[in-house]
Amino acid sequence: MAGFPNSRRRLLFRGGLVSRWAAGFRVLSLLSLSIFWSPSTAQSQDVSHLDSLLVANVSFVGDSFFPSDQLQLYVQTRGNRRLAGIPKVYWWRWLYSFGKNTLGGGAIGKVFMATGEPPALLDSSILAADVEQLRLFFEREGFRSATVSSEVIPSRSSKSAEVIFYVDSGNPTHIRTFRYSGLDGLEDAEKADLASKSLLSTGPETPEDPLVWKPSQLRYSAPLLLEERRRLLTYLKNQGFALVGRDSIHAVVYPVSSDSFDVTIDVKLGPRFTFGDLSFSVSGPVSESSFRTDSTYIEASDPSSVGGYVRAEITNEPYLDFDLLTRTLQFQPGDRYNQSRLLATKRRLDATGTFSFTDLGTPTTELSPDAEPRISHQISLRTRVRHQVRFETFMQQRNGALADTDNELGAGLGVTYSNHNLFGGGESFRLRSTGSLAADLGGSGGFTSAQWESSASLAYPYLTFPLGRFDRLANLYEARSQLSLSLLAARRDALRLTLRGRGAMRYRFELRHSESLTSILDMVEITVSNPDTLSGFKEIFLDDVLNAIDDPVQRAQIIEDYTRPQFNNALRYTLRSATSDPFRRESGHYREVTAEVGGNLGRVLDGLVFTPGTIEGSLPGLGVFGGSGVGGRMIYRPYLRLSADIRRYHPWGSRGVVALKMVTGFAHPTGDSDVVPFDRRFYSGGASSVRAWRLRELGPGSARFTSDSDSLVSSTDGSNILGGDIKLELSAELRATVIRSLFSANWIVAFFADAGNVWLGPRNPGNPDGRFRFDQFVSDLGVGAGVGLRLGWDFLIVRLDAAYKVHDPQRKGEFMPDGLRDPVLQFGIGHTF
Repeated sequence: MAGFPNSRRRLLFRGGLVSRWAAGFRVLSLLSLSIFWSPSTAQSQDVSHLDSLLVANVSFVGDSFFPSDQLQLYVQTRGNRRLAGIPKVYWWRWLYSFGKNTLGGGAIGKVFMATGEPPALLDSSILAADVEQLRLFFEREGFRSATVSSEVIPSRSSKSAEVIFYVDSGNPTHIRTFRYSGLDGLEDAEKADLASKSLLSTGPETPEDPLVWKPSQLRYSAPLLLEERRRLLTYLKNQGFALVGRDSIHAVVYPVSSDSFDVTIDVKLGPRFTFGDLSFSVSGPVSESSFRTDSTYIEASDPSSVGGYVRAEITNEPYLDFDLLTRTLQFQPGDRYNQSRLLATKRRLDATGTFSFTDLGTPTTELSPDAEPRISHQISLRTRVRHQVRFETFMQQRNGALADTDNELGAGLGVTYSNHNLFGGGESFRLRSTGSLAADLGGSGGFTSAQWESSASLAYPYLTFPLGRFDRLANLYEARSQLSLSLLAARRDALRLTLRGRGAMRYRFELRHSESLTSILDMVEITVSNPDTLSGFKEIFLDDVLNAIDDPVQRAQIIEDYTRPQFNNALRYTLRSATSDPFRRESGHYREVTAEVGGNLGRVLDGLVFTPGTIEGSLPGLGVFGGSGVGGRMIYRPYLRLSADIRRYHPWGSRGVVALKMVTGFAHPTGDSDVVPFDRRFYSGGASSVRAWRLRELGPGSARFTSDSDSLVSSTDGSNILGGDIKLELSAELRATVIRSLFSANWIVAFFADAGNVWLGPRNPGNPDGRFRFDQFVSDLGVGAGVGLRLGWDFLIVRLDAAYKVHDPQRKGEFMPDGLRDPVLQFGIGHTF
């Protein structure tokens, strides 16, 4: 290996890479590298005489290793967008030209020009820069001998041209040996932990040193090393090395052959720190308030360490309690310095909602030969205006047990009063009142429902009784407790029902374990409701439903569901993991599992308080919730309920998304009850369910709920008004953006398939055709497919789906011309899932 000295040298990253790494990786030139490899080359023909031709197409040819969509990100030469990918249909370029040339670029013309895009013209200087950028990209990714060239092929008319990039990636360079150097200050357990989480940890460790290993077929990648440096920097700062910075970490590369490197990351650790004193500087909006200070001494977590003071200077803020500042601390003075704990403290302060501004100031260090190095911090805070009143308008699409139809859209008005620091400890109080009207877009028109709702909530930015101690012990990402009360009154014309009162009280804890994982515990949830009937309820709705039910027990349950006041309580735990954008849903996942026990409080009050020693199955009514039924009493039904909602989003090219969903549920009555409460059952069918069936129209099983057995639809639309105890739904959807920024919206075409149903459980006395059986549940699945359109703005997504029945469990073995000919149209807000 002539030409290389035996001492190590830092590799010169060619062609502009130095500027990307200069902040953190010190590089020196290394001579005679051509002994080991031929440098990548970039070639392009002189096409300056072809400038201003329209770029018709850009393509990549050759062995490029990377997909064309990824290479496209590094070039600026591009053609105009085509409508739905149709060749030579440049819709947006036509809009631009129409506005500029035909309309003269006036006021109306500028609207067309803003909607369209200017002609994509060839620029030889940009093309040459694209070739160089591609070469640099391959070099950074370890393809040192890659060659890149370009060619411009004019069309026959000489008005446009095709641009071709020829790429030959060559053989990649691999990392033969990887090591960390300068980490002697770490403990053995820390070294092992650091190595186990390395992005380059893909081979066996060297026995004598856990920080050295030989990766197996790991391609050299400068961006990967940069990411490893970021990970290492974060890890060291969380282990107490507060002064470690990007300039403290350098990558050293040893070329050992034409296709391999040895890589060492050199680190200068510096001293390990503990947290010192902490100072808060708080300013508020109340100008006449006096200046005040407060402080307290806090012991270190380790008795062998010295604690420190927490001090606060508060200006123009008379309501803030000093305890809020100390309660949000996620570390104690005297603890080993950990940057994640410092950032967690800032995150907790932001989450209170009390502060409009938080800032971590420049820390100060204390270095003494007689004591551990300490680092002190100052946090600047600005409080919000305490009182706020907000008026709002909104759109909504109702669903659930008492929704009229899946195509019912509503609009409403609301007013909200907020107090961002009610008692001085960061408590957020909110009082909200809304009213709305809704209409059925798929029906006969006119308003179908009206609703009024008021709610009050009090949220604490920490865990309260009985989970207060768990907050600090669990080292949570965020935590919140909330007590809420709500009262609703509604009118549902399609069901011929009014809800004279529906009250709810809930005591909830939200425990955020990480950025993506959250636990939600509803310690107490109590709901009481009192349905009342409108004129014509019996003739228009109830008689038609009961005529389809032969079982007298089930008929009695339907009457109870729709006419009797009900009382329910629940203890519920939900575990939720979400990495996808809840609005766009283009990548990542959403998973939610829920376990719930309910109705037990009613049984306790029934058997121990109101009628000791006797189980009546109902409780005395209270005021507006008493109703006019049997003795004015409220019924309750104990139950157990489990559910899971799993969704996954896979990007498909640069414009598509493959979305998958599975929903399962199981509800089982307990005690003497044989059915679960009306609003805790499962339903299938609708705009966010199996779309070939209308809202609640599918199931249970293969049972029918129509008065005319020869018809698919009756006056109740074949709705499954009983619901089910078991649920299974599967959905797959391909979404592709075909038009971007037309009328400021992305036009998205969706192709989908849904399958699912609900079934009656083992204790439910309903129709045997609706029961779940392992040997036939697959044939009971309703299957639908269709196509849809979504219009996506930055703030709203509107969708329209046309779904067709492929398999109807109520018509097994029958050909379904109606289902194939007449689609079910579903309209909604937001993505289906």
